[in-house]
Amino acid sequence: MLKDYLRVVILILLIVLPACGYRFTQVGGVVPEDSRTIAILSFVNNTNEPYVDVEVTKAVVEEFLADGRLKVVSSEAADLVLKGTVTTFDMTPSGYTTDNYVQSYTVSIKVNVAVEDTRTNKLILKEKGLNSVFVVSYSVTLGDITSTKIAKEAALKKASSDVASTLRSRLLEGF
Repeated sequence: MLKDYLRVVILILLIVLPACGYRFTQVGGVVPEDSRTIAILSFVNNTNEPYVDVEVTKAVVEEFLADGRLKVVSSEAADLVLKGTVTTFDMTPSGYTTDNYVQSYTVSIKVNVAVEDTRTNKLILKEKGLNSVFVVSYSVTLGDITSTKIAKEAALKKASSDVASTLRSRLLEGF
């Protein structure tokens, strides 16, 4: 009797689920299935921070190389082309000494990106204001400019890496 009940339930599910539009589909990003390669053009720097575009471009290339699902190639050989602009580089004081000197900064980067399918000439992704999600901060060493500069560069690299990871995730995983 239990077997008959299970059969009826399974039969009803097989009839009802397709009728309501439910489908088992692969969860994924916006990349067409037949895409195998991507060109990552150098990001444009629309900030006052020198070399932020270089760090973001480097981080995005490294992210896609490490992921491996799309091979990074020249724009002439690519199925997809990624273009981006660094629109914001913010350094916000996040800590002060007892004498009211800045002791640490929080770094944030925002970019605009577009990814085009070169075979159809259609945009498959366009994001404005994609930013570093995690708080990246660095300490200021009073009287030691070199240590402060090294800490700032490390924060810039971490923020760039975060933007690159978010971008890869949006493109390949859809979130």
